[in-house]
Amino acid sequence: MFDGLDQELNVFLALWRTAALATADADGAPHAANIQFVHTDGFELVWVSSRAARHSLDLVQRPACAMAIYAHDDNPEAIHGLQLTGTAGELRGDARARAVNQHGAKYTFVRETPALQAAVEKQGVYRFEARRVRFIDNRRGFGWKREWSLEGL
Repeated sequence: MFDGLDQELNVFLALWRTAALATADADGAPHAANIQFVHTDGFELVWVSSRAARHSLDLVQRPACAMAIYAHDDNPEAIHGLQLTGTAGELRGDARARAVNQHGAKYTFVRETPALQAAVEKQGVYRFEARRVRFIDNRRGFGWKREWSLEGL
């Protein structure tokens, strides 16, 4: 589906932990926040965050959002990462419980620290579903990119 890049993109999402989440409030004012995500399936990403955080409040008003995830490298020829647009919202019930388990599997220090685990239980758990994906990879040549639309899949 992803031009033979499926495995590479899955490894990339499993390796990196932090994404920049871009939201907008009811008036359209932009906001960016760093979140620690877990890659669950396809281009679904989940994270734990305070329901009172600005980005969480923005998602209640406008679920459309964007994310950027990039490899941390100072060499311009090694820059590579994902730019994603889609929607996000808070999970409830069984979906929330599954996401918390997946979060604990990636961030074992949370699962191993009772105070952190208790804090997670009090927070919102959010899922991002990508609609468009752009993979940029300067290792393949400056400006190399592939784009996919996931709408209707």
